Amino acid sequence: MEFEENLLQAVDIARQAPSSHNCQPWKLVHIEDRRMRAQLLPAHAWPEHAQLLLLGIDRKRTLRALPSLALEMQLSCGMFLGLLSAAFDALGFHCNWHWLDMRDTQALQALEQGHGCRGLVLLAVQPQRVPDATALAGLQDSVRQRRTHRAPFAEGGCSDMVLAQLLERHWPQQLTGDQLHIRVERSPAFIAPAAGLVRQFAALDFSSYRAWKETYRYLHFDPRKPAEDGFYLHSLMGPMSPLRTRIMQCVLAPAVMQVLRIVRVPHTMAGQLAALVKDSAQLLLCSLPSDDVASTVMVQAGARLMEVWLNAQRLGLALHPLSVMLQHDRARGQLQRLAGGDRRIVFFARLGAIRQRHGECLRRPLAAIIETHGETV
Repeated sequence: MEFEENLLQAVDIARQAPSSHNCQPWKLVHIEDRRMRAQLLPAHAWPEHAQLLLLGIDRKRTLRALPSLALEMQLSCGMFLGLLSAAFDALGFHCNWHWLDMRDTQALQALEQGHGCRGLVLLAVQPQRVPDATALAGLQDSVRQRRTHRAPFAEGGCSDMVLAQLLERHWPQQLTGDQLHIRVERSPAFIAPAAGLVRQFAALDFSSYRAWKETYRYLHFDPRKPAEDGFYLHSLMGPMSPLRTRIMQCVLAPAVMQVLRIVRVPHTMAGQLAALVKDSAQLLLCSLPSDDVASTVMVQAGARLMEVWLNAQRLGLALHPLSVMLQHDRARGQLQRLAGGDRRIVFFARLGAIRQRHGECLRRPLAAIIETHGETV
C-alpha cells in the first residue's frame, strides 16, 4: 500500500477528534520536497524511507473572539495529533515528534506562509512492522462512536476500578508529555459549588457579542443542508419541529441575544446547564503547572486528553466539556480557587455513563485537511 493511502486512513481517524465549536482547526502538510525536509530537520531525523508531515493550526479556521481560545486551538490540535499517531501505530508505522516551540527558521516561515498555518509539530513517519488490523478496527470503531454528551448521564457514579482504567496510559510519553494532571471529583462538597459557579458564569457565553457571534456561525439550523463543521441545532438540543427550529434560530441570533440579556434569558440557560452539573456524579478537571503554557505542553496535553477520552468511550463513559468556565479569566480563577490550587485548569467537563447516543458528527473532507508541499526529486 502506498504511503498516501495509509495517510488518508490515518487522517480519516484523526479528523474525528473533538474541537472547540467543532471548528476542526488542524491542517496537515505532507512535505515531499527533499530540500525543504533537509532545512527543517537533520537527515538522521528522517531516514530514507521516512515521510515528513507538518501539523499546524489552520489560520482560516482558528477561533479568535476570546484570547483564551488560542490555547483551546492547541489543545484541539493535540487531540488530532494523538489520534493520528495512534492510527499510524496501528497501520504499522513508527512516529517521531519534533516540536516546533522554539523554531523560527526561514524554511519553517516559508512553509507556514505557503500553507496558511502555524506549525506545531513535525512528524517523521516510517514503516516499522505489519499493520495490526484488530487495533485499527478497534480504534476506528471507538472514534466513530465517540460523541460529546450534553444530555443527562445515567444515574450512578464510577467505581475506583473504572476511574483507574479511565486514566490508564497506552501512548508514548513523548507524545502525551507528563505535565497534564487529571483529577476526577466525586464529592458533593465540590460538585454543588462547581454547579453554583456554572450558574453564575455560564451566561458569559452569550453576554459577549463578539464571542457569541463567532459561536453562532457554527450552529446549523437546517438538517437538509450539508455541513462539515459546527453542529446541527437538534444535535445540541434534541429533536424539534421546523417551527421551533426557526424560532430558536431567531432567538439565538447574536443581536437578539443582546436584547434578551435584559430579561435574563442567558441566565435561564446558564441555570439549565448548572442543573446538569449539579446532577453529575463526577466532574473531570485537567490542569497544567502554571499559566505560562508553551505550545508543546498544550499540544501534548491535548494528546493525553484524547487518550483519556478514548478510554472513556471504551468504558461506556462520555464527556461534556464546560469550556465557558475556562474562557473567561474571572470564571476560571474562581474554579481554580474551588479546586484548591494554583494550577492552570485547561479542561473541565461532566463525566458519566452514556444514557442515549444521538447526533451527527460533522467532519471536514480529507482533501480539506491534507496538503502536499513539493515533490520528491
